[in-house]
Amino acid sequence: MPCLGVPNRITIAVGNETVLVDRVKVSTLAEVTKSVPEITRIVVDASHDEVSANIAQACAPTLFGEDVVVVIEGIDNLNDDGVDSLKAVMADLPENVWLLLTHPGGVKRKPLIDAAIKAGAEKIDCKEIKRGPDTASFLIKEVTRHKRKMTPAALNSLVESLGQDLPALTNAIGQLCSDVEEDPIDEIHVRAYCEGTAPISGYAISDSLWEKKTADAIKLLRQNTLESDAGRVGVTTITALASGLRSMILVGGSAPGASDNEVAREAGVPSWKVKTLRKQWSRWSGDQRKLASLVVALAEADPAMKGGIKIGSALDPEQKLFELEKLVTRTH
Repeated sequence: MPCLGVPNRITIAVGNETVLVDRVKVSTLAEVTKSVPEITRIVVDASHDEVSANIAQACAPTLFGEDVVVVIEGIDNLNDDGVDSLKAVMADLPENVWLLLTHPGGVKRKPLIDAAIKAGAEKIDCKEIKRGPDTASFLIKEVTRHKRKMTPAALNSLVESLGQDLPALTNAIGQLCSDVEEDPIDEIHVRAYCEGTAPISGYAISDSLWEKKTADAIKLLRQNTLESDAGRVGVTTITALASGLRSMILVGGSAPGASDNEVAREAGVPSWKVKTLRKQWSRWSGDQRKLASLVVALAEADPAMKGGIKIGSALDPEQKLFELEKLVTRTH
């Protein structure tokens, strides 16, 4: 039976930021299990045709009154009967049942969020963390959550190595905070971690290309092909190059006299990245004809890396690498 001081009986994570939603699920299940060690976890598939009956069965009183935590992810996918069943359970929650719900946000099945809150649910915001300053702020808070410190240069190096992959960045911070005894964690620690565990990021290739360091970009591209999934290198590299180009142009076109923070907000990049992007733009602002041709080349390379436009035009990994190297050498 439930004990005093246990977590909220209904928890709902609202939003589509995977890192945050996963954290809610893990922490909630850990708290409930700590308070009620013998509790049973039941996962209900929200998209199942018989979800209404499955919810009713999972939350039904049992002969011996066993405690259960019922997990329903993506309640926006519930059919009408499932919605009615969940609302009925929340309105009169059995004393041996805990509910852990997730909803991606938006208007679809939004009344279920309201019904959960009305029933006393703890609503936890998991909305998407945008690239740029929001990501930087999240990472700083993540370091603080581990009761550690990390230098700005170290955070800069981590993002440059791993890109904007929030789960990878979060895992890396957790690992660094666990493995590194010194405080603050600095750039040397991050580089050692990335060299040992992380593949070359497409963003590192992108920075080298837009800084017109062609030889470095080719070296990183070939190294990435050797260390990563060759079939994915083309897609991730083109994505990074296009993102880097967009950021560079946005920063280059910013209002004269604007501060780094103002430019960062407009361009959707971390404030510490603005200086690098301004330097890159200075290398290209006088060569805009070549820059325009690279925009076209990137647009043509994107479908080629994803399988081609026409049937039978897909490239094998070696052909993709050749096309990428041709693209990179055009900056020379």
